[in-house]
Amino acid sequence: MEAKISLRDTQIVWAAKIFRLLGMLASGRRLIEGIERTGFGATMCGWILGYRRSFRTLDEAEKAVRPYAKGGHENPVRLELSRVAKPSDYAAFYYLRDRMPGIKTIFDMGGSVGNLYYCYRDYLPLDADAIWTVHDLPEYVQMGREMASEKGERNLQFTHDLQRVDGVDLLIVSGSLHYFDEPLPAFIEKLKQRPRYILINRTPLTDGPEFAVVQDAGYIRVACKLYNRSKLIDDFRRLGYGVGGEWQAAELGLTVVDRPSSSVGAYTGLWLERQ
Repeated sequence: MEAKISLRDTQIVWAAKIFRLLGMLASGRRLIEGIERTGFGATMCGWILGYRRSFRTLDEAEKAVRPYAKGGHENPVRLELSRVAKPSDYAAFYYLRDRMPGIKTIFDMGGSVGNLYYCYRDYLPLDADAIWTVHDLPEYVQMGREMASEKGERNLQFTHDLQRVDGVDLLIVSGSLHYFDEPLPAFIEKLKQRPRYILINRTPLTDGPEFAVVQDAGYIRVACKLYNRSKLIDDFRRLGYGVGGEWQAAELGLTVVDRPSSSVGAYTGLWLERQ
């Protein structure tokens, strides 16, 4: 069974490489997307590309990649801590710098073992009594708590409970928005007291219909959802949030091999403030 999966995986990887090369040419994009518009062509491309094709829903993408995921979100590579900010973090620092003195509670959604905390505290004036709470999978919550205890971190906490977002000053969703099936505005709408500020960073957005794909980094594969940029921003505005800033996270991109015109050249960052 493992040999069969490995052989199929190799075929999918090489098929995706060929589609990606074709998609770099205007004529190749027209060919791929023309074939995809026919029923038979879409079926054939879907079989050839396997988990590397686009999907209607996040659930469909997760089921397709499961046998080939190499640990997915549970892969230990997510534990790697880096105190060096990425280019897109500096845009976040611009909006956070002057507001940090008034921010006492921070909720980091999908924050692994506190990666962002260990990085941001070296760049921003975090108050001595500020509480930075990280939410993630149970195994990361446990490892994060142990790590924070060993380091003597008093500002850093961990939780399994997403409802602790309620009433925080700042909600951070960095590199994780696209892994949640429920749109963030829909989640925020249900809170009794909505965050004052929302920082979204490093997320792929689309200008067309929403769909799901699989991010393939070779050593790890995870399903993700591409939200429509305009709809996401409009939904936040409906909840009373103004967009204070938008930037590109140019260090990240996403190729959609069966829909090359929908590929994301750079991920997006957003700064939102409750009006």
